[in-house]
Amino acid sequence: MDVRQVSYFLAVAEHGGFSRAAAALDVAQPTLSQSVRALERELGAELFHRVSHGLLLSYAGRAFVGPARQMLRGITAAREAVGSHERSGHTLDLVTVPVLAAYPGASLVGSFRRAKPDIVVRVDEPETDDSLHILVRHGHSELGLAHLPLPHLGLHVVELGVQELWLAFPPGTDVGPGAAVPLARLHGADVLGVPRGSWQRDHVERALREQGVRTRLVVEVAHREALVPLVLGGAGTAFVVRETAHAAASLGAVIRPVDPPLRQAYGLVHRPGPLSPAARAFVAHARAACGTG
Repeated sequence: MDVRQVSYFLAVAEHGGFSRAAAALDVAQPTLSQSVRALERELGAELFHRVSHGLLLSYAGRAFVGPARQMLRGITAAREAVGSHERSGHTLDLVTVPVLAAYPGASLVGSFRRAKPDIVVRVDEPETDDSLHILVRHGHSELGLAHLPLPHLGLHVVELGVQELWLAFPPGTDVGPGAAVPLARLHGADVLGVPRGSWQRDHVERALREQGVRTRLVVEVAHREALVPLVLGGAGTAFVVRETAHAAASLGAVIRPVDPPLRQAYGLVHRPGPLSPAARAFVAHARAACGTG
């Protein structure tokens, strides 16, 4: 097994086919196919299912993505340690839950790319918020942007800040006096929600239970970006992060903080040990941007 075989495998997996991967790498497609076939023979497992409409990662292929990425990161770190001047494209693999991908993830990645334009950032999303740490532990992603605290899983944590949920009401809603809305005032209200298993849903439901408040879930949306349009359309009230709430207010929504506040710390997590140059640079950038450096 050599570095080229592993990088070719990852390119095919990430581009979804040999032809697109060959074009991205600027290599002949037969060369790419032969290299992946040789890797499969060496591993004794089929990494892709060849189907009529393209390629699908096999179970073995999905399992190999994390170790393959770790291998390339290790080689990059080794070259850096010995002062090698061989240029290899630096890539940062970041996994984040959707609510943090919007804020602060988007602004952090954007400012990082402006500062480090030579680094390619791959942003992934876990199937559920609770599975994010698994992708980091198994090497699929080098860094995770997650709500804290996480279960004690041997991951290193870099705390960055606190995220707060606000309420967004349909335009024209009379929310009464006061800056913040007591959760008790939502008893019997029609609310919009995101699927179970997400930090946002779990955090809200726990707070409502503690206050003895019962609401009616009238719309459940898989895509959080649909919450604000639904609020503006009068479908119901939604809990959204503070930054999203302010954006919704500019479109006509009525927004208020919640009493008691719904806040949760967030930060970066990674496996113990040295980070790749790209990940190390991103951690330093995030700490400086969030004022924790």
